[in-house]
Amino acid sequence: MCASTIVTISEERGQAGILGVAALLAALAVWATARATFLAHPHWLAVQKADLVLGPVLVGLYWWRARPASRFGPVLIAYGLVNAVYIAQSSSRPGLFGLGIAWESVIYLGNQVLIVTFPTGRVNGLAAKLVLAGSAVVAALNLWLVAMLPHTGAGGAISGCRGACPRNGLAVVPDTARALDLLDPFTDAVIVVALATAVLLLWRFVRGTPPQRRALAIGMPVALLFLGCQIAFLTLSRFEVDAPHASNILQWTYTFARSAVWYGFLLALVAAQLHAGGVVRRLLRLTLRHPSRGELEAMLRGPLDDPTFQLRFWDPRAGAWDGPVEAPPGSATTIVEGPRTSSVALVHDRELTDEPELLQAAGAVALLAADSADLGSAWRDALTALQRSRVRGVEAINEERRRVASNLHDGVQQRLVAIRLRLAATGRIVQDEALQARLERIGVAVDDAIEEVREASHELYPRQLVRQGLVRALEDALAPVPVWHDGLGRHEATVEAAVYYCVLEAVHNAAKHGGPDVWVSVSLHEDDGALTFEVVDDGRGFDVPAATDGMGLQSMRDRMEGVGGGLSIASSRGRTVVSGSAPRGGRPSPGSAEPAPH
Repeated sequence: MCASTIVTISEERGQAGILGVAALLAALAVWATARATFLAHPHWLAVQKADLVLGPVLVGLYWWRARPASRFGPVLIAYGLVNAVYIAQSSSRPGLFGLGIAWESVIYLGNQVLIVTFPTGRVNGLAAKLVLAGSAVVAALNLWLVAMLPHTGAGGAISGCRGACPRNGLAVVPDTARALDLLDPFTDAVIVVALATAVLLLWRFVRGTPPQRRALAIGMPVALLFLGCQIAFLTLSRFEVDAPHASNILQWTYTFARSAVWYGFLLALVAAQLHAGGVVRRLLRLTLRHPSRGELEAMLRGPLDDPTFQLRFWDPRAGAWDGPVEAPPGSATTIVEGPRTSSVALVHDRELTDEPELLQAAGAVALLAADSADLGSAWRDALTALQRSRVRGVEAINEERRRVASNLHDGVQQRLVAIRLRLAATGRIVQDEALQARLERIGVAVDDAIEEVREASHELYPRQLVRQGLVRALEDALAPVPVWHDGLGRHEATVEAAVYYCVLEAVHNAAKHGGPDVWVSVSLHEDDGALTFEVVDDGRGFDVPAATDGMGLQSMRDRMEGVGGGLSIASSRGRTVVSGSAPRGGRPSPGSAEPAPH
């Protein structure tokens, strides 16, 4: 992290320094050119020369920040800084003026490099190399002409002088006649190179892949406008066409078209960023459908215009990719890092390398979809684990209830019965009437204890529920409340126990809050493999969300959810309905018998 921070600070300082130098040079261009009264349009030229420096530098800095791995940003910056020498043409000193005239060759060649290498900053293909070689020949020929002409004007569209221009201090081999003989072939060469450059751009667009055409769609038309103006302007000059009005319009159009070149490149980059943002928005909507890996790849192929696109995800547990990341011929691999240890490798068309923001957007969406799928899977696993845990808890509670109830019935209750029998036998052989009466009172107390133990064991886990099922157990526990059913079969012990205790709790609540005269109805049904119950009473009702007796209601919900079911409570004055449902399960409880007919 520290090294990355240092690099970032260093880059920030470097970019700020470049911008400061460019701003100073632009200010110098305005100051020097606006004072050059021998120029035909000094103030317009001041703006143009300032823009020749500051415009490419600003666009290049933005490009550099947006696409740090691209060469095109540094190429733009270098071009803008190199153009600063052109300020010398605003000087009346022969040496500086001649340097400014000669520097137009460098500006011309740099402009060609920008157009041919857009948007990668690289010279790709033999045709591009031939065009730049022709451009270099034209630039060299222009330098040769400058070296032969002691008196020459500026060659730019609005760079002419009001009258005679300053002497050319770089005319080291003066030969005006020969220079004039070479002027027409030189103009023809410039026109041919401009035509070749335009054909190259059109050929790239027509033959390019969808990503290439998308990148060229904005920058290329602006470059073609500049090349068209250059061809038209030079053609009028070459054939000495007498059309002063058209020539004047063309001069200014040509001037602005040259500046429009790098701003066209800026618009192309902004359009690419907006396209990437639009892709993200569309894909985020699609990821809400939780696509599979294959569906996600198909989703991304459309916006990327790449039918060969593939995804590879890093598996941190295996320490490897889940598929080959080696790019086949014509393709490239881009790795997008996510938070923590998540990463995705995009195997894509090589031309997409020049649209890193689009690749980053696709990678971010892929990681988001993968994380969402992982979270969804983890959430489902957690729910399943929770459900299993709750089922185990319910089973454990029911088993403990059965154990304690069995111990009470088979242990405590039987011992109390034995004590009662011994008391009765002792009472029969005792002659003392007072002692007999005392033993009789103790026997009655033991009988009460036996009854209480029996009731306690029944409430803990009624044997009737295990032996004869839910209907018979509820009938015994709720009499005289009727229990309506449709010929219920047996269910898993945990399901029967959950329904049994929920029904008892609901009836108890109805009697507690509705009074002795409340009417209560209990019904049981089997519906689509689920066991459902409904307890209805005509009591005064209650506000369910604000119910203070939360322990009973929550206990009922916990019981039903613990067996994979649910509980619903609706209450109003004169009618309260407690209903629940649980999966049938399909396994009879251990020791169960066939249900008794009802």
